[in-house]
This record gives sequence, C-alpha cells and structure tokens, in this order.
Amino acid sequence: MDGASTQAVRKSSNGPRTNRARPPALSPNKSPARPGAAASGDQAARLLELLQDKSGLDQARPMLEAELRQREATKGPNSPETLLSVTCLAMLLQAKGELAEARPLYERALMGFEKQYGPNHRDTLIAVNNLAVLLKSMGQLDAARPLYERVLAGDEQQLGPSHPHTLDSVYNLARLLHAEGKTAEAIPLFQRELAGCEQQYGITHNETKTSAANLYNLHLELGQTKPAEALRVKYALG
Repeated sequence: MDGASTQAVRKSSNGPRTNRARPPALSPNKSPARPGAAASGDQAARLLELLQDKSGLDQARPMLEAELRQREATKGPNSPETLLSVTCLAMLLQAKGELAEARPLYERALMGFEKQYGPNHRDTLIAVNNLAVLLKSMGQLDAARPLYERVLAGDEQQLGPSHPHTLDSVYNLARLLHAEGKTAEAIPLFQRELAGCEQQYGITHNETKTSAANLYNLHLELGQTKPAEALRVKYALG
C-alpha cells in the first residue's frame, strides 16, 4: 500500500460541497480532514471507502492501528508513511465522533510533517487544515482560527488567490468567523469566495449558486435586504 502521489484527497464524504441553491444554513466545510499528498491512490480510496461505510468503522480501527504499528517498526515514527497512517487513524476516530482521541494524532502528524518538510509544504498545510477542522468540531474556535488563517496564507502563496483550494480556505475561514458571531467580518470573505467561484465556474454553476446562497443568508441575518435581493435576482436563487 506504500507509494507516493501528488494527488491529495481534498474532500471526503463527511464534508462535501453542497449543491443546494438555497441552503437553510451555511454549507459544510469545503476542506474536511484528508490524508496528505504522500497517500497513494489505493490508500486514499480505501480510507474514503472506510469513512463512507459508517457500519464498518469499529472493524476498521484495529486494522489501521496495526498498520500504524507496522510502519512505526519498519519505517520509524516520523516517516511520511507513518505520519500518513497517523492521519488515517485520526480521520477514522473523528468520523466515529471520538474527537478527543483524534486530536493528539492530528497534532502528531502536524509536528511530524513540519519536521520532515517545513512549515509551508503541501502535506504540512493539509495537516494544519485537518487539525483546524477538528478543533472547530470541538467548539474550540479561537484555537482553530489561526490554523485556518495559516492554511489560507499558504494556499495563496503556493496556488494563487483564485485557485479552487484557496477559495475553499477562504470559505472555511469565513464560516469560522460566522460561527464566532463575527458575521460582518465574514461577509468580505464570502464575497471574495463568490467572486472566485464565478470566475472559475461561471454564474450558473452549482458551486457559484451555493456561494451566492450563503452570502444571501448572511445579508438576511444582518437585515441587509437590498444586497440580499440583488443576489437573489442575479444568481436566480429559488
């Protein structure tokens, strides 16, 4: 199962983008926990299959734990392959709702990737994002915010301001600010994400419509009916 690939798993079944034009609330995180770029295609596919089959999570845990022990013994505690196994086990625990158990594993993976690759490597930023997602799920918004900001800064530097992954990071930070009750701070980020989606996908694409619907709902929260109505008309929100 070992191998290398430049393809990181950006999204998994526990947090896809939604395709609803008018969600009742904000759509979920666009960059949920994912393995790093060191994951082979087979590894990534197997992990996503495990997470999709909720009934098999308990059976999957001993398998992933055994794989982690084997890699620690054969490759060392901080090899990229071992850190991938650490991440996979953390993702499994998170999917089971065992967030407190998942946290030290995500923290271990982040420290390991920082040591192996440095603070701005793609795998390091993926590990930062994974920990941010977990902390937000645990309600630790103050701790999650600098991590989301770090991911966004890294994406902007490496991928550019309009790359789809960068737009995901913009959205995730905006959603965190909204969860903190800082809706006015969140709106410029939602506006940026919407403009980027429109540029990337066009005005009628589901990604663009979902972004428009999120911004529409935020304007309504603030009692800003005029900009909300303008969004409804422009993007044909139902």
